[in-house]
Amino acid sequence: MAVGVLLNLPGVTQEQYEQVNEKLFGQYPMPADKAPDGCVMHSAGPSEDGWYVYDIWESPEHFQRFGEEQVGPAMAEVLGGGGPPPQPQFFPIHNFVIAA
Repeated sequence: MAVGVLLNLPGVTQEQYEQVNEKLFGQYPMPADKAPDGCVMHSAGPSEDGWYVYDIWESPEHFQRFGEEQVGPAMAEVLGGGGPPPQPQFFPIHNFVIAA
């Protein structure tokens, strides 16, 4: 089942978000043809205290695998170690429409 995934990243800046993308995909923004396996849609933007990421994934397992194997190490490299990893919030996707 497809899931929406919301990550709140307190203290993360736009510059750091873009640097993580460059580590992951060799450039910012992520090219559509380099989207990770299982990623349906990706979006990100500023929050009051940092950065939000909101994605849609084919399954929680797809997201978790990408997070553990690729995002975690890239974030550690850009942001430095320490602190707990972000805790994703998962939302079942009942309907998904792309406007024309």
